[in-house]
Amino acid sequence: MFKDTSIEIYFSLSGTEPEWDFPLSIVTERLGINPTETIKLGEWVNINNPKIKRQHTFTEWVYSTGIVETYDFEKLMKEVVHVFKDKVDIINELIREFQIEPKLKAVVYVEEGLSPGYVLELEVMQFALNIGAEIEIDDYISGFVEDTDEE
Repeated sequence: MFKDTSIEIYFSLSGTEPEWDFPLSIVTERLGINPTETIKLGEWVNINNPKIKRQHTFTEWVYSTGIVETYDFEKLMKEVVHVFKDKVDIINELIREFQIEPKLKAVVYVEEGLSPGYVLELEVMQFALNIGAEIEIDDYISGFVEDTDEE
Protein backbone atom coordinates (compact mmCIF):
# COMPACT_ATOMS: atom_id res chain seq x y z
CA MET A 1 0.00 0.00 0.00
CA PHE A 2 2.41 2.70 1.23
CA LYS A 3 6.20 2.60 1.16
CA ASP A 4 6.75 4.26 4.55
CA THR A 5 5.01 4.06 7.89
CA SER A 6 1.55 5.65 7.64
CA ILE A 7 -1.10 6.79 10.10
CA GLU A 8 -4.84 7.38 9.95
CA ILE A 9 -6.60 9.21 12.78
CA TYR A 10 -10.35 9.41 13.01
CA PHE A 11 -13.17 10.54 15.24
CA SER A 12 -16.34 8.50 15.17
CA LEU A 13 -19.81 8.47 16.63
CA SER A 14 -21.55 5.12 16.63
CA GLY A 15 -24.41 3.32 18.31
CA THR A 16 -23.79 2.03 21.82
CA GLU A 17 -25.66 -1.21 21.15
CA PRO A 18 -25.69 -3.62 18.19
CA GLU A 19 -28.46 -2.78 15.72
CA TRP A 20 -28.55 0.81 17.04
CA ASP A 21 -29.43 3.41 14.43
CA PHE A 22 -29.41 7.20 14.49
CA PRO A 23 -29.95 9.98 11.91
CA LEU A 24 -26.59 10.70 10.24
CA SER A 25 -27.90 13.85 8.55
CA ILE A 26 -28.82 15.44 11.91
CA VAL A 27 -25.34 14.70 13.30
CA THR A 28 -23.75 16.30 10.22
CA GLU A 29 -26.07 19.30 10.36
CA ARG A 30 -25.52 20.01 14.06
CA LEU A 31 -21.76 19.56 13.92
CA GLY A 32 -21.50 21.61 10.73
CA ILE A 33 -18.82 19.16 9.55
CA ASN A 34 -19.12 16.72 6.68
CA PRO A 35 -18.09 13.17 7.54
CA THR A 36 -15.45 11.44 5.45
CA GLU A 37 -17.43 8.21 5.76
CA THR A 38 -20.77 7.00 7.06
CA ILE A 39 -22.07 3.52 7.68
CA LYS A 40 -25.79 2.95 7.96
CA LEU A 41 -27.51 0.04 9.66
CA GLY A 42 -28.86 -2.28 6.97
CA GLU A 43 -26.69 -1.02 4.09
CA TRP A 44 -24.78 -3.65 2.14
CA VAL A 45 -21.14 -3.99 3.22
CA ASN A 46 -19.72 -4.00 -0.32
CA ILE A 47 -22.25 -3.28 -3.03
CA ASN A 48 -19.60 -3.71 -5.76
CA ASN A 49 -18.83 -7.31 -4.78
CA PRO A 50 -21.79 -9.65 -5.34
CA LYS A 51 -19.99 -12.43 -3.43
CA ILE A 52 -20.35 -10.50 -0.16
CA LYS A 53 -23.95 -10.80 1.04
CA ARG A 54 -23.69 -8.99 4.36
CA GLN A 55 -25.35 -5.90 5.71
CA HIS A 56 -23.95 -3.44 8.25
CA THR A 57 -25.18 -4.15 11.76
CA PHE A 58 -24.55 -0.63 13.07
CA THR A 59 -24.61 3.05 12.11
CA GLU A 60 -21.44 5.16 12.34
CA TRP A 61 -20.46 8.74 11.50
CA VAL A 62 -16.70 9.11 10.80
CA TYR A 63 -14.30 12.01 10.26
CA SER A 64 -10.83 10.87 9.16
CA THR A 65 -7.46 12.30 8.17
CA GLY A 66 -7.17 9.54 5.59
CA ILE A 67 -3.99 7.49 5.51
CA VAL A 68 -0.95 9.78 5.68
CA GLU A 69 2.70 8.74 5.29
CA THR A 70 4.22 10.18 8.45
CA TYR A 71 5.75 9.35 11.82
CA ASP A 72 4.09 12.38 13.43
CA PHE A 73 1.30 10.66 15.38
CA GLU A 74 0.96 13.62 17.72
CA LYS A 75 0.40 16.16 14.91
CA LEU A 76 -2.32 14.13 13.18
CA MET A 77 -4.15 13.46 16.45
CA LYS A 78 -4.13 17.19 17.24
CA GLU A 79 -5.44 18.01 13.74
CA VAL A 80 -8.56 15.94 14.36
CA VAL A 81 -9.07 17.30 17.87
CA HIS A 82 -8.77 20.88 16.55
CA VAL A 83 -11.66 20.23 14.15
CA PHE A 84 -13.94 19.18 17.04
CA LYS A 85 -12.61 21.03 20.11
CA ASP A 86 -15.21 23.81 19.86
CA LYS A 87 -18.03 21.26 19.36
CA VAL A 88 -17.87 19.58 22.79
CA ASP A 89 -21.32 20.80 23.88
CA ILE A 90 -22.90 19.73 20.57
CA ILE A 91 -21.19 16.32 20.73
CA ASN A 92 -22.38 15.77 24.30
CA GLU A 93 -25.91 16.77 23.30
CA LEU A 94 -25.84 14.28 20.40
CA ILE A 95 -24.50 11.57 22.72
CA ARG A 96 -27.37 12.10 25.16
CA GLU A 97 -30.06 12.46 22.51
CA PHE A 98 -29.12 9.49 20.31
CA GLN A 99 -27.26 7.24 22.80
CA ILE A 100 -24.16 7.25 20.61
CA GLU A 101 -20.57 6.64 21.59
CA PRO A 102 -17.61 8.85 20.63
CA LYS A 103 -14.18 7.41 19.87
CA LEU A 104 -10.82 8.73 18.80
CA LYS A 105 -9.05 6.05 16.81
CA ALA A 106 -5.59 5.71 15.34
CA VAL A 107 -4.55 3.08 12.85
CA VAL A 108 -0.79 2.87 12.30
CA TYR A 109 0.66 0.94 9.38
CA VAL A 110 4.25 0.21 10.46
CA GLU A 111 6.69 -0.52 7.65
CA GLU A 112 10.13 -2.10 8.17
CA GLY A 113 9.75 -1.97 11.96
CA LEU A 114 9.80 1.84 12.03
CA SER A 115 7.00 2.82 14.38
CA PRO A 116 6.13 6.35 15.48
CA GLY A 117 6.07 7.37 19.12
CA TYR A 118 2.59 7.55 20.59
CA VAL A 119 2.14 10.79 22.50
CA LEU A 120 -1.28 11.92 23.69
CA GLU A 121 -0.95 15.57 24.58
CA LEU A 122 -3.01 17.07 27.38
CA GLU A 123 -5.31 18.84 24.88
CA VAL A 124 -6.16 15.50 23.23
CA MET A 125 -6.74 13.74 26.55
CA GLN A 126 -8.89 16.64 27.83
CA PHE A 127 -11.03 16.58 24.69
CA ALA A 128 -11.52 12.82 25.06
CA LEU A 129 -12.47 13.22 28.72
CA ASN A 130 -14.85 16.10 27.97
CA ILE A 131 -16.90 13.93 25.60
CA GLY A 132 -16.32 10.58 27.31
CA ALA A 133 -14.42 9.16 24.34
CA GLU A 134 -12.23 6.10 24.33
CA ILE A 135 -8.91 6.34 22.51
CA GLU A 136 -7.98 3.29 20.44
CA ILE A 137 -4.65 2.62 18.75
CA ASP A 138 -4.24 -0.27 16.31
CA ASP A 139 -0.89 -1.25 14.78
CA TYR A 140 -0.53 -3.18 11.56
CA ILE A 141 3.10 -4.23 11.27
CA SER A 142 4.64 -5.47 8.04
CA GLY A 143 8.05 -5.83 6.53
CA PHE A 144 9.93 -6.08 9.82
CA VAL A 145 13.52 -7.04 9.12
CA GLU A 146 15.90 -8.11 11.86
CA ASP A 147 19.51 -7.03 11.77
CA THR A 148 21.45 -10.22 11.01
CA ASP A 149 24.94 -8.71 11.04
CA GLU A 150 27.14 -10.70 13.35
CA GLU A 151 30.20 -9.16 14.94
